[in-house]
Amino acid sequence: MSKACFSCPTAKITNWITIPVFCFLCLFLGNTLQAQDLENLKDQKPFGLDGGLELRGIYYNVNGIPNRREPFTYILSGSPTLSFYGISIPISFMLSKDERNFRQPFNQFGMSPTYKWITVHAGYRNVTFSPFTLAGHTMLGGGVEINPGKLRAGFMYGRLNRATVIDTTLQALVPFSFSRRGMAGKIGFGTDANHFDLNFLHAKDDSTAKPEMELPDGIKVLAASNTVMGYSMRFTFFDKLVLESDGAASVYTHDINSPIPIDSISNPQLSRLARMLNLNGSSELYFALNTALGYKNKYFGIKLNYRRIEPNFRTMGAYFFANDLQNITINPSFVLPSGRLRLNTSIGIQNDNVLGQKESTTHRIIGSGIMGAEITKRLGIDINYSNFSNNQKPNTLRFADSLKIVQTTQTLNIMPRYTIIGKQMTHMILISASRSGMKDFNSYFEQEAINRDITTSQYLISYNLSIPEKMLSLSSSLSYTDLEAAGTENSYRGITLGGNYRFLKQKLQTGINTSLMQGITEAGKSTILNGTLNINYQINGAHSFRSSFFLTSNNPGSVVTGANPSFTETRAELAYKINFRL
Repeated sequence: MSKACFSCPTAKITNWITIPVFCFLCLFLGNTLQAQDLENLKDQKPFGLDGGLELRGIYYNVNGIPNRREPFTYILSGSPTLSFYGISIPISFMLSKDERNFRQPFNQFGMSPTYKWITVHAGYRNVTFSPFTLAGHTMLGGGVEINPGKLRAGFMYGRLNRATVIDTTLQALVPFSFSRRGMAGKIGFGTDANHFDLNFLHAKDDSTAKPEMELPDGIKVLAASNTVMGYSMRFTFFDKLVLESDGAASVYTHDINSPIPIDSISNPQLSRLARMLNLNGSSELYFALNTALGYKNKYFGIKLNYRRIEPNFRTMGAYFFANDLQNITINPSFVLPSGRLRLNTSIGIQNDNVLGQKESTTHRIIGSGIMGAEITKRLGIDINYSNFSNNQKPNTLRFADSLKIVQTTQTLNIMPRYTIIGKQMTHMILISASRSGMKDFNSYFEQEAINRDITTSQYLISYNLSIPEKMLSLSSSLSYTDLEAAGTENSYRGITLGGNYRFLKQKLQTGINTSLMQGITEAGKSTILNGTLNINYQINGAHSFRSSFFLTSNNPGSVVTGANPSFTETRAELAYKINFRL
């Protein structure tokens, strides 16, 4: 496979970051020197180290299909925690043989030492300032968060993406992406229960990087930038009424090198912002808002939530954002004083086409409910129900009837359980019945006698036996699934058996689990066998061994196709783990 990537720039502080970084550092350092209490250091342990290390070897073999991983690999992982005079520094790392094959390695090192009200971030970190600015995106860099008294402040700077990233689902390189760096910050006042924060994020691709090889025809890489300003707040009234709100405005420039200027007539807001930000004709401004008002006492609660995300709203500080939606929901909850009945429900409406830019608008009724009841000391039941209805209506322009969407999706799950707790053993029988269906009410398909309905039925019965005195537990289950769609029907039936047993004074733990699934379709029958064997030996409190064996055997029977071949796949793992405390 051909590889293409952009050269990674050296880390440097550019002009657009100098002033904000300087201001934040002055704020943080000033507060640190004034508030850090050094008198208690003599009472703290000078040095401490605890955590665990694990070395794992993995063997893999397959017959009938190409290898889906290497025949042998190893992984060294650990999560030690250093402490110096009361300052804790948690560290996590993972080293693997696969790292040699990718530009973007799996190896990630990071730490977030904390001392009193200050936390310093370094390395690979996942920090969240707000859901619409920096929201858990992995960043390689550094930053600090402080919380002296009611002051809430934080700042992060680093690299959000490398020039070449890994598609972890396909284990393949995704080339033609720029190196992306960014900074984010927040400043606020209050506590976790009552606070108001202002936050921002600014990220930008390195447009000076050049590809090491010519890009294929039709592929054009555009360097982008993003500036987001937002707020987060939470206020509690009378200890029972809570108001929460998050909002943000995002300016996203799709091509920072575009020569097209902003049209001040069609985009007056962006035209005014262009005086402060480097914007052009590819820049877009969109807003996001989420507000909730809730009340809760000991036995009853209710929450009203409004969410509006404009189309194309995005932030480089989050991996994914569902946009172009607006919904309002109400969520009541109830529990009996005895605790024997619990009820949580949600009902609301949702629509897309927030700005009226599409030819049609889809309206949805969204609802769900969860009820749990303890009928007797032995008998209990849980019931889950959800309903989602779509209704697509045209706006000014008309479109073909076959493109209309009028659908209802419903899911009902009922799970009764019966438990017998004895002096020597415990029995539990669980039954689960689930039915979900999508009903299409489009009159066009009804007239054309086209069936687009989908119905899925799932049934499960399981029995579990536990004998604590013997350190033995056994489990078994039978399952049946039926799928009906477009005039076809497929069914699957299976059986699962398993057990766990501890002996040698609980130092040796063994577990086995196996399942057999048979599929029945119009083309014929097929079977899949899965088996797992686990053996764990605890030498002492610090050392342990773990071994596992996995088997998958697919027998398509008369349904052999290129997408469903016959194969047998095995994987074995052997691991040694050490826990330490110094």
